[in-house]
Amino acid sequence: MSEYVTGAPEGDDAGLGPAGGDSGLSAAEEPTVVTMHGEHGETIYAMDRDHDGRVDFVAYDDDSDGRVDRYSIDTDGDGTLDTEMRDTDGDGRVDVVLVDTDGDGHKDVAAFDTNHDGAFDRVVADLDGDGNIDTDVRDTNFDGRADFVARDVDGDGRRDYTATDSDFDGRFDTVKYDDPKEDPLAQA
Repeated sequence: MSEYVTGAPEGDDAGLGPAGGDSGLSAAEEPTVVTMHGEHGETIYAMDRDHDGRVDFVAYDDDSDGRVDRYSIDTDGDGTLDTEMRDTDGDGRVDVVLVDTDGDGHKDVAAFDTNHDGAFDRVVADLDGDGNIDTDVRDTNFDGRADFVARDVDGDGRRDYTATDSDFDGRFDTVKYDDPKEDPLAQA
């Protein structure tokens, strides 16, 4: 970081509060904000919202155009920024969320708004913490309901089953077991 400036970002485009910096909070409630300018010209707003001396919210304006492109948040107050939200297409809405659910320092759940309509339609997760995606849930017709689920239950890197709602009626009508040993009907 090449430059540090104390003070809150101003204006609605900062994405951090009302224009002019008037949040309606008392001075004791106002977050401590430090503005930094990075090596590549980006602007970074680091905040201590609960006044405990640790940064718990960081906003990044990657292209210094006055609009925040991504956020990192410490959601559980442990001093680690465990959730990241991104606006990948610059429309002012978050379309990717990455979360470290188990506190190991690696994001293990990701949600995506693939068609940029404001609703998340795909979630992938590493449920067993081995660093590989083992669950993939999709809303392929963007109606707000999952219609495709794939799981790798045994952690071998291959799907064990997929479930599909091909007619989009809210019920999975096709379940395919890629490993016959996992198919409960084959074991009956």
